[in-house]
Amino acid sequence: MKYFIANWKANKTKEEADRWVDTFLTGIQSNSILKNALLEDSLRIILCPPFPLLYPISAKISGYKNIYLGSQDVSVFDKGSLTGEVPADLLKGVIQYVIIGHSERRNLLHETDAMLSKKVEKAKSVGIEPIFCVRGEQDMIPPGVRMVAYEPVWAIGTGKNDSLDEVLTTKQKLQSSPTTVFLYGGSVNEDNAKIYLSSEQIDGLLVGTASLNPDHFLRITTK
Repeated sequence: MKYFIANWKANKTKEEADRWVDTFLTGIQSNSILKNALLEDSLRIILCPPFPLLYPISAKISGYKNIYLGSQDVSVFDKGSLTGEVPADLLKGVIQYVIIGHSERRNLLHETDAMLSKKVEKAKSVGIEPIFCVRGEQDMIPPGVRMVAYEPVWAIGTGKNDSLDEVLTTKQKLQSSPTTVFLYGGSVNEDNAKIYLSSEQIDGLLVGTASLNPDHFLRITTK
């Protein structure tokens, strides 16, 4: 199984998202190789839009096998009197995955290891699978994490991707479980995606900027 995750970050209006999904789903239907890969469980696509777009996109992709929805964050708190927070309880039934620990949130919002561990705990308690981001071997991976995405900070949004050898070296240093789903992210695009997918040690890609264009993202998934 190969995983392709589209992280839109803070981008797209509802109208733009509708057009993206329509173009994307049309592209899948017209690509027999991609369509069969989804049906045969050799490929899984996870779309991670901003919170306001989760429900409308959920309705659009309903019924498509191996196309799932994820959020870009989850609250450390349970539901209740917490203005502006989005607890895991409220995401249950809408999403199947959640990105936790992205370096942008660690750096700009000062998220700590303790906070990230709590988020993992909250997500897993309601059956949502965390996609846990690490910047390198210095970042702690909380217990129970099954999916780890390595994103070197210097590569995010810079157009400079890490080499395959360096990615595999970092994977070894993480000392992850043999059952861990290991992903690479950091300036992934249609030109370099095939390099990472050529290794059996890399289970998929977390795609940022290149996922904003549905045609570019489609081409990445067919590398």
